[in-house]
Amino acid sequence: MDTVFGFRRFTANGPQCRIVRAEFAITMNAPEPRIAEVAVPAARLVLFGGFVLSVAGTRVYLPMHARRVLAYLSLRKMTENDCCRQILAERLWENASPERSLASLRTALWLIRRAGPCLLSSDAERVALADHVDVDVHRFRRQAESMLADDIGHADLRLLCAAGELLPGWDDDWLVLFREQLRLLRLHTLETVARRYCEQGHHPEAIDLILRVVGEEPLRESAHTVLIDAHLGAGNAAEARRQFDVFAANLWRELGLRPSARLGQRVGMPGPGTRR
Repeated sequence: MDTVFGFRRFTANGPQCRIVRAEFAITMNAPEPRIAEVAVPAARLVLFGGFVLSVAGTRVYLPMHARRVLAYLSLRKMTENDCCRQILAERLWENASPERSLASLRTALWLIRRAGPCLLSSDAERVALADHVDVDVHRFRRQAESMLADDIGHADLRLLCAAGELLPGWDDDWLVLFREQLRLLRLHTLETVARRYCEQGHHPEAIDLILRVVGEEPLRESAHTVLIDAHLGAGNAAEARRQFDVFAANLWRELGLRPSARLGQRVGMPGPGTRR
């Protein structure tokens, strides 16, 4: 009597993902495995700059409550693979009764599955975004983590430089932390790469990159430090001093603070206890 074992896996293949199912019948003659392939439409989700979902190359429009479920599951997947249905319902419909919030979640999940049957993975108690869905935020995080791990030899900074606001116009409380985490990760990564460019003598590239950070966070001293070091490394001491003066004036006007003595010493300012 044959014994049949099976497995399923997702693989990428051009514009589509494939679910490959193989069944092995173990007999004395060890026959070849029977393999059947089922095409699964590729799905892409964009969260930077606005919610955009596409399945098999076609944009899909969802009601707002279904978008919120898909967005939350996508962001949560960066740290945890799935989510308890009860917690998800309470987080997204916090002002509704438990029964009403679960009913709203069921409706949203049904709409998502109708738009793309393979967008979700779930059971009776937990639900998750399917692993094969391509999410721009996930690619952003992987790229940033790779660069922070000192891998800038073939760094592609386009995604980090072009990333807009996360889901602009959405005012959900649960978005605040995600937005801040991704914003700080972006700034820290760009600043780190610019510092390494500076250390390697690529001063024009360092200046171009760090100016993006300074433009977004004009009071961020660590970014101004990299910019000043890049100007000094390029032999532009006057430009370095001008940058210091602009930063010092803004910092004093906005917060009543002065730059650190260490930064001032880079451009020839006297340190603590030093007389001129």
